[in-house]
Amino acid sequence: MAAQQGVFHINLLPKDSFSYSTLGKFLTWATTSGRVLVVLTEFVVLLAFGSRFYFDKKVNDLKEEVDQKQAQIQAFADTERIIRTILAKQTPVNGYLMGNLAFNERYGELSRIMPAGVRLEKLTVDKTGMTLVGESDSELGFAQLLRSLKKFRGATRLSMKETSFDQTTGTVKFNIQTTFQ
Repeated sequence: MAAQQGVFHINLLPKDSFSYSTLGKFLTWATTSGRVLVVLTEFVVLLAFGSRFYFDKKVNDLKEEVDQKQAQIQAFADTERIIRTILAKQTPVNGYLMGNLAFNERYGELSRIMPAGVRLEKLTVDKTGMTLVGESDSELGFAQLLRSLKKFRGATRLSMKETSFDQTTGTVKFNIQTTFQ
């Protein structure tokens, strides 16, 4: 028998009625299927352990990316503060420019309606109205000025503060005040 070399199968479970009983069937299942369950459980545990390193690396990468973006935001904080300051300063300038544009429009319209021979010594224009102080070479020029001022865009009231006629030179001196809507 020593010359026979083969594979020996040793069965430690007896071949009697015990292997067919409930406890025997459980022990047979525990030795075969139980091993598979233990191996699968160990595999799941090792997979969870290995995935921990992957997710730790992901968390660190995301943290570094957030830190970089926060640094960029902090770098632009001064620029944003400067821009906000400039915009705050720009608001009154825009108001002034809009007022200036209104003055420029009124001045342009006044220069278009001003008849020849009328000279202004003083012109005051604001939001509420306009005051003209000057003289006209003739009564006709003065009348044309009054007619044009009545048609002036936005003028609601025309008041003559002072008017005088110089008979020697034929000039009319005037002080006229208009009120805007």
